Amino acid sequence: MTRCRRIGLVALLVGIGLLVVAALVAHGVIPDGPGRVFRLAVLGGIAVLMWIYTWFWPGEMHDGTTQAHARRYYREFAPPMAAYVVVMMSWTRLLASVDATWLRVLIALLPTVLVALVIRAAARYVRDADEMQRRLELESIAIAAGLVGGVYMSLGFLQSAKLIALGAEAAMLWVFPLLCMLYGLVKLVIVRRYA
Repeated sequence: MTRCRRIGLVALLVGIGLLVVAALVAHGVIPDGPGRVFRLAVLGGIAVLMWIYTWFWPGEMHDGTTQAHARRYYREFAPPMAAYVVVMMSWTRLLASVDATWLRVLIALLPTVLVALVIRAAARYVRDADEMQRRLELESIAIAAGLVGGVYMSLGFLQSAKLIALGAEAAMLWVFPLLCMLYGLVKLVIVRRYA
């Protein structure tokens, strides 16, 4: 079994665990907090998506790039992404516990700083990749961005027609995570085409 698939199995187990805890919270077995079921279900779903991504990836995750290049990317990408997940789990509570406006601004923008570090790691990875890897990355992000833009625009039309009611806050907060998830799935399809 490849290292990639072992990581995928760990992600699957974590995802199933989070989804089970979310179900227990939803059924009142575990006390609920504001939005706890939703956050647990989203994290569990992301972990299951990571399993799909790693399980069906042809070869190792760093195919098409050197091992040193991949290691540098993971070193730069993983800490801010892990911090982002932790911050988002407690972000609303942190905001609610602070009264000073300047501190609320800092807490409100903390996820943005972490996302900027993730984007920096991805941009450095693409910049230093060979032409084929660059093509795979840019084609994946272009298709994912088009899909997210299309979904976002469609939801806007449906909301303008008074057919759905989405809060702008929720819609804006989900653009980047949806872009990342779709990028991963689109890249999986594109890489399999070239494999």
